[in-house]
Amino acid sequence: MKAKQKNLRIFEIEITDDASFFTYMEKNKILLKDFFLLIHGHISDDVVKYLDEEGFCYKLAKDCAIKTGSRQTTSEKSAIIEQESTRQAQPAAKHTVVKETIKTLVIQQPIRSGVEVDHAGDVTIFGRVNSAAKVIAEGNVEVYGVIDGLVQCDGEYMIVKEVGKGHIIFNGEILDREHFDNKVKKITYGKEGVEIKDLFETTHY
Repeated sequence: MKAKQKNLRIFEIEITDDASFFTYMEKNKILLKDFFLLIHGHISDDVVKYLDEEGFCYKLAKDCAIKTGSRQTTSEKSAIIEQESTRQAQPAAKHTVVKETIKTLVIQQPIRSGVEVDHAGDVTIFGRVNSAAKVIAEGNVEVYGVIDGLVQCDGEYMIVKEVGKGHIIFNGEILDREHFDNKVKKITYGKEGVEIKDLFETTHY
């Protein structure tokens, strides 16, 4: 017998109604096939039938005890720490800032179809991300070529020049191609969720 721990990429999906679920799944079906799906909310027989027939790997959240974390902003984390400190009525602990050097992986050439890049730090790509290629980074990502494959970023920001037929996942959210118009975009995560803005905004005086 052999047992190995694997990193499992999970998408949590909370269903409110069948219509919105089927619309979302048909739009992102190709992308979501590569993930394990944890399903919450309104789960009808038609939803289960669809997931089974399409061959998705999934689990109903009510049937398992998997704990998943959610992204919090810095202010939200601070608020939680302050509340806990007040509750315990103890002197505030001193915070130690640990500075770590995150290595940046720089890729000059196009990433070919079928190639998967999985990096624990930042990634900068100057070439095209071809169809069926995957880039997964725990740090920040900058792509200056056309994205026709999958780019997943779990860092603080992304810089994207052009999205072709590809997909972008930023901090667990699939971004719609309609947000990209061949202008260089900066993607960050704010209080209202994902924010996509032109990197070079024109200022008129």
